[in-house]
Amino acid sequence: MGSMKKKRRYVPDLVADMAECDANYIRLNRLFPHMDKEDYLEFGVDSASRATVQGTTVDGAVVTMKIEQRCPYTTMLTVIVTNEEDKPWVKWPTLEVRVYHDIKSAEVKSFERHRNLKFRYPTPNENMFQPDEKSQINKYFGELLKFCYEYGHSLEAVTLK
Repeated sequence: MGSMKKKRRYVPDLVADMAECDANYIRLNRLFPHMDKEDYLEFGVDSASRATVQGTTVDGAVVTMKIEQRCPYTTMLTVIVTNEEDKPWVKWPTLEVRVYHDIKSAEVKSFERHRNLKFRYPTPNENMFQPDEKSQINKYFGELLKFCYEYGHSLEAVTLK
């Protein structure tokens, strides 16, 4: 008789998760340094780069960051990525991010209609989430911010005098 292996329970790495959120705060401030004064930031990502984010080839997109709410120590913002060309097979998730200015951290609070993400999900579950779904979505946000910083460009023509 073969012995049955007991499934190992996923244990969140809270230190790594917090480090990702702290790094995302720094990345976000590089892209949107005046989020305390401006309500909106929009830029394109270079289609010539043919770069990938989480395995998705980016052919050119517009990134919009919109401040939804400001409080003394936190800012809520929405991050929306849309394709420059109509491509229904490429769907970017809309992210809602809470920026904690006092502790210098930025955490994804929801993506699409999924709110209040847990640190661990049992498998299987109703929404088909991975056990580390919250960790993965914050890593995705970090990759998106890095990609935008490297390949982002103004949508307005720049003229030299």
